[in-house]
Amino acid sequence: MVLQALYVPAFEAPDEPQHLARVLDFARRPLPEAFEGRWVDGDIVASVLAHPCPHPELGCPSYAEIPGAFDLLRRPKLPPRTANRYPNAEAKQPPLFYLAAGLPLRAVGAGRDPMAALLYVRLLSVGLVTAALFFPLRRTFAHRPALAVAGLVALCAPGAAEAFARCSNDAALFLWAAAVVAALEKRPVPLWMAALLAAGPLIKLTALPVAAFAVVALWRESRRGAAAAGALASLLVFLVQAVRGWSAGGVLELAPQGPQIADSFSGWAVGFAKTAYTLVKAPFWAMGWHLLRPPPAILAVYLGLLLAFLLTQRPAAVPRRRLAHAAGAIVMAAGFAAFTVATRRSLGVWGAVAGWYVWDWSPWLAVAARDLTRVEPRFARPLFAIEALVVVASNVAWFVMASAAYGR
Repeated sequence: MVLQALYVPAFEAPDEPQHLARVLDFARRPLPEAFEGRWVDGDIVASVLAHPCPHPELGCPSYAEIPGAFDLLRRPKLPPRTANRYPNAEAKQPPLFYLAAGLPLRAVGAGRDPMAALLYVRLLSVGLVTAALFFPLRRTFAHRPALAVAGLVALCAPGAAEAFARCSNDAALFLWAAAVVAALEKRPVPLWMAALLAAGPLIKLTALPVAAFAVVALWRESRRGAAAAGALASLLVFLVQAVRGWSAGGVLELAPQGPQIADSFSGWAVGFAKTAYTLVKAPFWAMGWHLLRPPPAILAVYLGLLLAFLLTQRPAAVPRRRLAHAAGAIVMAAGFAAFTVATRRSLGVWGAVAGWYVWDWSPWLAVAARDLTRVEPRFARPLFAIEALVVVASNVAWFVMASAAYGR
């Protein structure tokens, strides 16, 4: 992930300028303005235009003119540019991660250089994932080392690195989810659980399935004070953030203004199937501006591996927290349906669902696998060997394709 953070060209993830702007708001602006986060400043726009990108029609040089790999470390030697600010589509995002990332820059007066800030946030994201692995997740899976190692290998896939080695709030949510599943292994006091479950929706609303799982698990395990406190806290944050997101823009605001969906029933079915396929496929591969596509053979083996994993699952000898995991799955499915329809109305396409949400949820999904299922021992070693080979092959293919795309 560190290699990806340094190697991938600046702003190659199309929403990096917007996420960076939210961080720099807390480094530069009065706090009330920073919480609103309505603008991408002109110096950030100028930095985007000064670096190569795959869309020269936007005004930036192409990768044929200036190589993009490692350009966060070796700055392009271009004359300074000026640009106007523009509205920030990520203003709808909750503020907690941006506040936590921006205040250290504010404290040391280091928020003036967008490129230095971009490198800082990318490496901070990798650091958050590392903290999750070495602390809460290490304790949670101490008695299931095989599952832990399989999860670590999965995190080496190009899609996971792209999700977490970039400027966004996804790594922070991964750390939060890891902290939640670790807290459930103990007996958290209600006040601590309320604060923890309120923090998730303050980072990103994709926290809600994990929060639902935690609340039901606490309730079913007779820790009802913690369950009630956590449910109330996360619900209040969700309601406030939903209103804020609606007023700030993005899909929530655009969806009612977009075209009505005139698809037939079969069109809806195909659209949801396409979106579900995207959600399964996208976490495996990086999804930057280039939209580098995995070789069909590697993608086929990956999908076959997922199918083989599902077919070799057996119920755990003593399943745990079935109702709690079901509650999380229901909330996840409801969010998936709402987001699918909203993006269809606002963007006019089916399938525009970000695959890295799966990585945000992966600490909870791994706990669900531990609690509910087991792999028959005779299948475990072959599945692990295939997983490792797929991850190695996909990284080799990704770097070969990225080297050709970004230049040397």
